Amino acid sequence: MPFQKLPPWVQLGAFFLALNAGMINVLGLITVLHQSVSHMTGNISLLAMTIHDWQPEQALYLLLVACCYVIGSFYSGFILGNSHFSFGRRYGLPLSLVAFFIVLCWVLVPYFPRYALLWACVAMGVQNAMVSHYKGTIIRTTHLSGVLTDLGLALGYIARGLQVCKRRILLHLLILIGFFCGGIVASLIYPLLELNSFLMPAALSLIMSAVYWMIYLNQRQIQY
Repeated sequence: MPFQKLPPWVQLGAFFLALNAGMINVLGLITVLHQSVSHMTGNISLLAMTIHDWQPEQALYLLLVACCYVIGSFYSGFILGNSHFSFGRRYGLPLSLVAFFIVLCWVLVPYFPRYALLWACVAMGVQNAMVSHYKGTIIRTTHLSGVLTDLGLALGYIARGLQVCKRRILLHLLILIGFFCGGIVASLIYPLLELNSFLMPAALSLIMSAVYWMIYLNQRQIQY
């Protein structure tokens, strides 16, 4: 059902999560492996191709990429117990895990780039599974297929003269813009920082975690 209001913290959270994913995905693409890490559709297609061409080493690696993404989602499911966004849940913990896994990627990528990026896949799995729904709206912050589909549907409804939920459109636009801006930021900083660029999304994840914990603890103090 349409939600009646879109709190500013939901807007900011969606934007910065998408910004984070946009940075990580571009860094995965422009490092030595040119590997997408924030979404798995292309990787599964590549897996099918490598199996057909019988490239067992590459097929095994792509299978590990997908499995690591699933493992990250498992962590979120285990920690939070629900993918519907509710302010009382401890989102600071999975956000801290995202930062930790990206730092692991940064530590390993100069020496073992293929396996370092597996940790980035885990991080993206954690982030994407943190929040899947908000008041009837499906939210994905690490890829844009659903976002673009919903925006296209909304345009189609408007063309037919049907009513659409403007707040839902705004939320999807914020995710789209955030992901795009994250890619721009990563493209700009990589020539300057090179592999140290991974520290920027790690720092952003840690900052988001700290901010959420402060708000969460403050709200608990007010309640009691």
